[in-house]
Amino acid sequence: MDEKKDVHPYNAVPQTRCGYYPKWVMTMSLNADGIVWRKLGHYVIKSSCLNHGNLQNLTMDGDAVPLPAEFCEVVDSLETWGAFHWVGWLEFSLHVMHECLKEDNMCGGNPPNEMRLFHDIILLHVQREPLFCFPSNSADYNRVLENWNTCFWVRCRETYSFHTLAMDSINCVEEMIRSIRSNRTPTPAASVAANDATLIPESPVSMLTYGGESTHE
Repeated sequence: MDEKKDVHPYNAVPQTRCGYYPKWVMTMSLNADGIVWRKLGHYVIKSSCLNHGNLQNLTMDGDAVPLPAEFCEVVDSLETWGAFHWVGWLEFSLHVMHECLKEDNMCGGNPPNEMRLFHDIILLHVQREPLFCFPSNSADYNRVLENWNTCFWVRCRETYSFHTLAMDSINCVEEMIRSIRSNRTPTPAASVAANDATLIPESPVSMLTYGGESTHE
């Protein structure tokens, strides 16, 4: 503990006189045998599932990385609520977290900004949702991402809760998609005109008016 007292994430994890006590620890496995859905090899284990000795051994040996509070907040949300929206959300988020915690990605040992972490993890879902309606990198797809990005950085000044930001983001993206699609939906009259132009004849000249008076004599 004394060796790593200034090293992130160890310096951001709750400690006692007997060792570290995070809520979650992250592990990684390179063995993909028999794995169907989980391809990236990142896992989280709740510390309460391990006895104190095993937890400290895993941490000290480098086989498990203790997660700081903001990372644990993300895991708490995605392992339950997030799974209803996308079963792979937590898996890909753990990959993002692992990249944040890798020693060669740390800028002088400084932890990542909390809101930047939340942004990058919510972005995983935001990038996925418009793909069900619009081609990747299309104007509509990019518009959704740009508008959400603006909304997120405004909203994060009002709340620091990952769950609230993620829920608001999902609602925001869904509403933008509905708005874009509804603006492209033809009106019933336009649809009829396109299918059978004879049902809606052009207005006769005698019906055109100018300044409230008939132009037909």
